[in-house]
Amino acid sequence: MRCGVYTRFSSDHQHPASLDDQQLACQRFAHHQGWQILTEHVYSDAALSGMGVQHRPAYQRLLAALARTPAPFDVLLVDDLSRLSRDAAEILRLVRVLQEMGLKLISVADGIETGTKSSKLGLSVKAIINEVYLDDLRDRTLRGLQGRFARGLHTGGRIYGYRSVPVPDPAGRADAAGHPLTLGAQLAVDPDEAHIVRQIYGWFIQGLGLRTIADRLNTQTIPFPAQSTQRGGKRKGWASSAVRVILKNEKYRGRWVWGRRLFFKDPLTGRRRARLRPSTDWHVAEHADLRIVSEDLWASVESRFQKLEIIYAPRHAHGRLNGRQRGSPSRRAALFSGLLTCQVCGGGLVVVSGNLQKQNGRYGCGFHRNKGSQICGNALTVKVTTVERRLVSAIQAQVLSPEALAYLVQAVNEQLQVLSTEQDGTHQRIEAELQQVEDELHHIERAILAGLVGETTAGLLRDREVRRTALRKQLRALQQPRMSTPQPVTLSTIRTRLEDLYGLLSGDSVQVNAFFREHLTSIVCSPMEDGDQRFYRACGAVNGTALMVTLGLMKECDFGGCGGPLPHFFTPPRRFLLRSSRTGS
Repeated sequence: MRCGVYTRFSSDHQHPASLDDQQLACQRFAHHQGWQILTEHVYSDAALSGMGVQHRPAYQRLLAALARTPAPFDVLLVDDLSRLSRDAAEILRLVRVLQEMGLKLISVADGIETGTKSSKLGLSVKAIINEVYLDDLRDRTLRGLQGRFARGLHTGGRIYGYRSVPVPDPAGRADAAGHPLTLGAQLAVDPDEAHIVRQIYGWFIQGLGLRTIADRLNTQTIPFPAQSTQRGGKRKGWASSAVRVILKNEKYRGRWVWGRRLFFKDPLTGRRRARLRPSTDWHVAEHADLRIVSEDLWASVESRFQKLEIIYAPRHAHGRLNGRQRGSPSRRAALFSGLLTCQVCGGGLVVVSGNLQKQNGRYGCGFHRNKGSQICGNALTVKVTTVERRLVSAIQAQVLSPEALAYLVQAVNEQLQVLSTEQDGTHQRIEAELQQVEDELHHIERAILAGLVGETTAGLLRDREVRRTALRKQLRALQQPRMSTPQPVTLSTIRTRLEDLYGLLSGDSVQVNAFFREHLTSIVCSPMEDGDQRFYRACGAVNGTALMVTLGLMKECDFGGCGGPLPHFFTPPRRFLLRSSRTGS
């Protein structure tokens, strides 16, 4: 039988060799059975959680392969059922998909093989156990953290204004290496950082805005939160969001709350999300020794926030922001959202003004906007629609090249030919296997009539009957009336469909943005000057697929920018004229 394999390990703290170990176990099992593992159908996800499916690219490719006809393999092997998923519902859904196609799932370490009545119970129990394991682990972790909070110990995380102090074991015990044991850590006020916190509160009640405060802190080169962490190098400096978090953090007034939010894994995306708990479930403690700001200073800051909410209330109608419910997805995503990078500071280009729905949004450097000119001096902004049209035009120039069009015509027609002839070969293969299964069933029946009845005989009989049912179902599906044979496409057909590529892509900007994020690398946007004109030049590359290689897009390419000088293989773009000394049109 032909076998596919899926492997996964869930954490950066686990060794990547775990994937090789899982694959080796599946190879040994297949070799013992005399089966063949198809190398093109070995799927591996590294350092990804088993809760959720959308964040696992290899698992998505596996599902896509199973959606094809005929089935790419006969058996899916996993070392352990938990490697597929720790979501019981997802496991059962996948098993049903496999059964509908007449395929088996075998978990080597668990000894589970689908296709029999007895396997359903074992599979369901194991899937539930794997899911309950995560629930138990979360509950034990929460109990431990709750106990630490009740004893006045730190529950984890870096909090600006404080430093952690180890709490030694009062009994003086030591670990195996001779180091003193600790019961945990307590927080103590860091005098230098506490001074900065009080300075931020003072500036805010004096009337300074969040961005102005962030800019002032960066100008004074004040160390920012998490500067010493792994992500500190990318953050560059203080941001307006960090200032707001400090101004709204009740810990600085001596009120500490644990259990305000419940964290969970999104069952679809696998991402960690938070949900606000009822206030009755919160654990609150007062720590006067950890107070950094006075109650009067805290009250003054809260008073100004309330005044600002009243001032800006007209922008929010019935809880709506820019015409949509807070937290709901935007009706339109920028085509290249999340892909544009400022060449000056490495931060992302974001919509700094205007509205995408009204098509008057403008891109600008997010670090310049939120962290000030000390972090990034790039104040150039440009229309979102201008950026999108220029970049799509550059891509279109490649896609509509004679070589690319010729390849597309050939590839599409070859695929249409494969689809039209594929059923014939599939029909013959299934009929041959069905005849083989019928012969095997005939031999088993003769053995039963001869008195050779046992667990092995009964198991073989059930297995072959299940396989015969699946093959007959596949044959009935193939005998359905065929669709009319698709007509070959022509050069003019493809050229017509791609002429208005920008309009075509804008019709589903959310899906197109997801596609670009997968296939394009970061597009670096460099602010340029030419006399009295200022503009961006954009350069990026395409992540490789066989199609992109053939189209010649695998190499790094110069998009020609938004009004930049003439690149050597693109149609000359029109340069932007200045609307002011700071912006490009």
